[in-house]
Amino acid sequence: MQFSTVLAAEVGDYNGDGNIDILLGGNLYNVKPEVGRYDASYGSFLLGDGRGGFKNVPSKLSGFHLDGEIRDILKVKTSTGEILVIARNNDTLQVFKVLNQ
Repeated sequence: MQFSTVLAAEVGDYNGDGNIDILLGGNLYNVKPEVGRYDASYGSFLLGDGRGGFKNVPSKLSGFHLDGEIRDILKVKTSTGEILVIARNNDTLQVFKVLNQ
């Protein structure tokens, strides 16, 4: 699952099946020119099977598509349900509503 650097992760049940899932984000742009930036990741949603196995869910199906240098993923409970707040380096926040609660 590591297409680039992974710098942020959050676990929780994101599809309502009672199993723990994993969200990943990363990328790193400030590197030496001869190395090139690490920018191949658009986030990953790994669906847990409850037995320690995980399967990637493509962003077209999950709706979880991150852009930029991801530095943190935080799950926040609100009065209308849970949201995910994505912190991006020197950029705006991205926010996702967790639909399957």
